[in-house]
Formats: sequence, C-alpha cells, structure tokens
Amino acid sequence: MEKYYKDPVRPVIGQGTYGVVYRVRDVRNGQEYALKCHKQADVIEDATVRELSCLTALKGHPNIIQLLDCFMDEDRVAMLMPHVPFELTKAIHRQPPAPLSFVASFSLQTANALEYMHGLNILHRDLVPSNVLLEEDLTVKVGDMGLARQYSRRMSLCVVTEPYRAPELFVRGNAAEYTCAVDMWSLGAMILDAKEGAVVFAATRGSSTLSKVMALAASDPDGGAEESTPARQELIPNTMKCEHTKRIAFRLIALRHDKRLTARQLLDDEEWKRLSHMTDGEKAEVLQQCVTGVM
Repeated sequence: MEKYYKDPVRPVIGQGTYGVVYRVRDVRNGQEYALKCHKQADVIEDATVRELSCLTALKGHPNIIQLLDCFMDEDRVAMLMPHVPFELTKAIHRQPPAPLSFVASFSLQTANALEYMHGLNILHRDLVPSNVLLEEDLTVKVGDMGLARQYSRRMSLCVVTEPYRAPELFVRGNAAEYTCAVDMWSLGAMILDAKEGAVVFAATRGSSTLSKVMALAASDPDGGAEESTPARQELIPNTMKCEHTKRIAFRLIALRHDKRLTARQLLDDEEWKRLSHMTDGEKAEVLQQCVTGVM
C-alpha cells in the first residue's frame, strides 16, 4: 500500500463480517479515500468476488459509491473508494426528527440507486442507515455491497440487519427465493425511522423485531393500509400524524412483497418529489446534525 497511508487520527471508519474500512490518504497529494480490506484467506472468498462484480457493474451511477481501484494489500483484497464523510444514521436517528423535505430527498435518491441496481438484477440486501452515506451537499451514496448479489432462485436468508429486514426473510431455513422488494422494505423502514427519530423496528424487552413488523406492516396497501391502530399510535405516532409519510411508508412496508412500491414507482410520485425540495435552512440543520457525529 505504498501509494496510501492510514489516517493517523482515526484510521478505522467501519468494520463488518467481511473486512475493515480504513480512512487513508494519497501520499502524493493528501487526498482522502476509504479503503476496504477484506479479511485474509487462503483463497478469495465468493463474497469478495460478488462485491467486486457488483461494484464494477454499478460504476458511474451518481447515488452509488464508486470503486476507484482494487489491489492486493498484505494478502488481502483491498478496494479503494471515495471517502464520503457522513452516514444517514446521524441525520435520522435524532430528536427532533429530520424535516420531511429531507426524508423525501434521501429516500428518492436512494430509490434512484435501487432502480439502477434492480434493473441489473442486483439486490443490495443490507440497506440500512449506516450503508447510506451523505456528501456535504447531502447527496446520497449507497455503499457497502458486501451482501449484494445478482438475483437467483435460492439465496441466503442471513441478510439485512434485523430492524430493516423484510418479513419474508424471517422464514425458517438457510435459503429461500425472494426479490428486490426486500430492499424496498428496508427503505420504508428508514423512512419510518426518520419520521420518528429512532429505530422503529428495533427489538425491545418483551417485543421482538418480527412482532413489531407484524403489528405495523400494511396487510392491504390498496385499502385501509393507513388506518390507525393502537400499535401504530404507540410505535410510530409522528408518522400517523403525517399524511404524506403514511401514504409512502405503508406502501413500502406491505406484508406482501408484490404489493410494495418499486423504486421506479417511488421516483414517479410527483407529490413526494415536490416535498423533497429543501430550503437552505433545512439543509444547514441536517448537515449540522451530521457533523456532530462525523465518520
């Protein structure tokens, strides 16, 4: 890694099942990058190959993190990507909750990335706030393709961090058939988080994630999806007061995967697009919230 050196102040900016992400700088000009180093192994793991394949296929999209280089570093596969300073987590898990304009803005940008991925039959399979990155101008960059893969008839069920996991992924067994609708559920869960300012589907004492999913999910998004229930009033009170959020969120967290909005349908929603225009004051407020927890 002669071309890059690890940031001396905070070298590690993320880690997961398959590796560690370092903040590095170019020795020639000091430019910051993110370097994802996969764990050492005698052979290159299938997951590493899939991630490289997906990143290569997704090159050039404005809302997807870009692969700049790939090389071996001490017998590890290293992937060089731009360093994006903020995570969506800091912008939405906060009180008071983020403005509705930002909720619409980040969800549409994320949907833009998903439409491109799904058009190539690629599922993200771990769409969570920490994997949705934000530039300083609040441009979304969907990152961490560690679990992404092209669709096949049977895929692992051990995907997606639990509070963002679609109900069809809770079935018993190691593998099953599911679709890109699992990513749309995750986006719906993030919209709920943003409106409530907290992780809505997080397991709590006496209440599992799945029990919350069953209590909140829309059984029939075409009729009666937005009706008030005691569970909804308790768990998502802010959402239940906002007609705009209810209309979108309950069409993303439909129990039946074939009833959920597609990324294209969300992008075509004129009212949601109108709501996504942020004022300078709203942008400054969200950015300040992000800065309080810089990566």
